[in-house]
Amino acid sequence: MEQGMDFAAVFLAGPSPTAVLSRDLVFLAVNDAYLAVSGRGREELVGQDVFTSFPDDPRGARTLRASLERVLATGQRHVMPLQRYDVAVAGQPGVVEQRIWSTVNAPVPGEDGSVRWILHRVEEVTPFLERLPPNDAGAGERQAMQAEVFARSQELHQANEQLAAALGISAAVLADAPAEDVLELIAARARTIAGVDQTLVLVPDDTREHLVVAASAGAQAGAYRSLRLPLTGAAGPAREPLSVRVFRTGRSVISEDASPAARDAGLAPEVAVGAALGVPLGPPDAVRGVLAVVNAPGHPITPTSVVRSLELFTAQAAIVLELAERRRDAVLLSVLDDRERIARELNTAVVGRLSTIASGLTGALKIIQREDAARRVRAAARAVDEVIQQLNSTVFAIHAEPARERALHRRIQDLVDAAAETSDVAMTSRLDSRLDTALRGPVRDRLMAVLDAALAGVARRSGARHVTVTVELRPGCLFAQVEDDGAPAAPDEDLAGSGGALTVTARPAGGTIVTWEVPLAGDVSSSAAR
Repeated sequence: MEQGMDFAAVFLAGPSPTAVLSRDLVFLAVNDAYLAVSGRGREELVGQDVFTSFPDDPRGARTLRASLERVLATGQRHVMPLQRYDVAVAGQPGVVEQRIWSTVNAPVPGEDGSVRWILHRVEEVTPFLERLPPNDAGAGERQAMQAEVFARSQELHQANEQLAAALGISAAVLADAPAEDVLELIAARARTIAGVDQTLVLVPDDTREHLVVAASAGAQAGAYRSLRLPLTGAAGPAREPLSVRVFRTGRSVISEDASPAARDAGLAPEVAVGAALGVPLGPPDAVRGVLAVVNAPGHPITPTSVVRSLELFTAQAAIVLELAERRRDAVLLSVLDDRERIARELNTAVVGRLSTIASGLTGALKIIQREDAARRVRAAARAVDEVIQQLNSTVFAIHAEPARERALHRRIQDLVDAAAETSDVAMTSRLDSRLDTALRGPVRDRLMAVLDAALAGVARRSGARHVTVTVELRPGCLFAQVEDDGAPAAPDEDLAGSGGALTVTARPAGGTIVTWEVPLAGDVSSSAAR
């Protein structure tokens, strides 16, 4: 039935203004209706980049680019919110009319299923909006109604984008996507929601001394990935990078010109930086990172709409990230429990049974008269012994966790046991059951260093008969204490390098109490602390 049909003629005569775009966002074809509403000739458009052909509306261009990139990335149709774009009045040079447009971008798949082209269709809805008020309404009421419809269209679009973004992140987490992929998705979706030039997701590095760029979306994504912002330093609030201030305070911060701070941070001079906004990932008491959005000079960020949208989105994203972390912790605990169970079963059932068999074979040698038979039984007994040794090695390997997974409570208990052996004193340890899964980052090593130094102090002082070690999570902080009943510590006893609030006091009944408290933000999950 399609034989002989001239699809080119059908496209050119289509009533809806439509253009065909390449993957590079270049006009490949436009129909007559599109030429009529754009006021351009076909030779002015075909072969030209979309954004050089219509350069007069930077914000509209960012919104259109985000929509087209989304179609290329997802292969799904995308309906844009209503857009204002003024057009010249024919025959009246210098005179323009305000027009409002509805835009739909749809993918055209190739043979392999990927997006080959994009159908870009626009429809003018200005006449529809002009008919909304009653006929007797004045011009002021008509304009107010048009502005209301336009504003509600923008709000509905932002709400839909937030919902789609949250669902996309949740789906990625449930599919066990790598953490870096989830962060890249957060950056890309935030750029779409805010309609900005560049988005960054910054998180603390392993030392928690710098913020580093974990994900970036935008034309200058590569230039931002090398940024390292120090979290501590001598710089005052006036010179403090915007993202560091957001991470430290847990509050959103906006800057009309972030270029001086960007240059101080080492960003290349050719990267144009204008207005910037930083939003925390997580509540103020448990900030996991910062979502930063940046525009080029001359493109301001509207605080009321963009901040509200991004704060709602980052709150949802932070919850999803925390759930993902708790899920990984649960999986790790399950793996460790399985390893413990397997080791226990190997030791009690298999190894015990083989030991009984080996003992029986050894005992049977006493009643075996023939030497050749005795040799065979001795060889069998040796083979059983070798199997037992191999199984024991396997059991010990299962119990010995890798250093990165080794339980923190086990590290503390080993330290306490070693101190008890060397000091010949009775030790009591009181350890919070949430330490293994809740506490993370360098604070683990700092805790071990404080406990080691405190127990070494007990060994240096004489007379201690009993030592109590307490480590527990309290709201907003980690609490550690080493209490002994020996000789009191010297006033100048030093435990420098602890990185927290450390006190050394005399015990009322005789002895010393060493107490260490350190605030916890990203070092512990908020749910575990509660």
